[in-house]
Amino acid sequence: MKKILLYTTAIFFLILHACKKDEQRAVISADVIAPVITSPADGSSIVITAPDTSKAVSVKWSSADYNVNTIIDYVVQIDSAGKNFSKPATLGGNSSDSLSTTLGALNNTLLNSLKFTPNKAGTVELRVGATLNKKDYVYSNVVKISVTPFKSTITALWVPGQYQNWSPGNAPKIYSVGDQLYEGYVYMNVGDYFKFTSSGDWDHTNFGDGGAGKLTTDGLAGGLKVNVPGYYKFNVDTKNLTWSYALINSFGLIGSATSGGWDNSTPMTYDPVKNTWTTTANLVSGALKFRANNGWDINYGPADSNAMNGFLIQTDGAITIPSDGNYTVTIDMSRSSDPYKYSYTVKKN
Repeated sequence: MKKILLYTTAIFFLILHACKKDEQRAVISADVIAPVITSPADGSSIVITAPDTSKAVSVKWSSADYNVNTIIDYVVQIDSAGKNFSKPATLGGNSSDSLSTTLGALNNTLLNSLKFTPNKAGTVELRVGATLNKKDYVYSNVVKISVTPFKSTITALWVPGQYQNWSPGNAPKIYSVGDQLYEGYVYMNVGDYFKFTSSGDWDHTNFGDGGAGKLTTDGLAGGLKVNVPGYYKFNVDTKNLTWSYALINSFGLIGSATSGGWDNSTPMTYDPVKNTWTTTANLVSGALKFRANNGWDINYGPADSNAMNGFLIQTDGAITIPSDGNYTVTIDMSRSSDPYKYSYTVKKN
């Protein structure tokens, strides 16, 4: 009799448990209303440019309805049109009914995850997935959008300012050294305000003072400033909108070929007309390279250590001076002969 009671009790609990599981499945699967994207509109377009990368862009949708009072998780997916979300990228997720990101983040997804061609329009599809258990999703309608991702094709920035009467077309340039990274040297005979521009005019993007080492693309913003005349090295990042500078008080020769060895630079003289640094010095057989401000923060060696003229790069290498003698040594940091390289000549007199 006891065994019959135990069997009966066990069967009762199994039936009850099965009923609860069936009830849960019924609650999740019956009459679920999927989310509906309300923004952006189907057929809309977005063109991303450098000044816009920090701007916000949002996806909004009506909430899914599972007929239960519980938190619903959402994920926003994006894929190239026609791929049916076979390998979608994720823009983000939350338990709200909207997602905000930046145009810069969207741009990175388009270029890096979806492999879109920069500066060319393409079509993406958006959808929103809703889930209660982070496994089983119901998906919204699909919205198609034309998007043009951005990648900098600007090879130089102009540097107009008070020192040259604010004339962009006649301003010196600093040149690209990486993706939206620029570097170069500019002589300013007046310590005053200046700006960086993306073209030799005021009709395109110009970069002014955003405060605390930051740039702004607001065309009405004030200029950047150096306080004293001099020869300056500028570094600009137009992606993160930052800039920095170093005042170059001197360039000099350094190395075992020089009288100062590796400890003291042999000074060079700057010619503001030719925009070059030059010195005539007695050298011995040995190594030669160049450094600024008699220190090692800014120093350059040759691309080819055996070449007596060529291009300078930031390297531990040095020019090999083959024999003792009197030499005229010149460096050109303006990149006037090649817009992407600094150059040097070493000539025996």
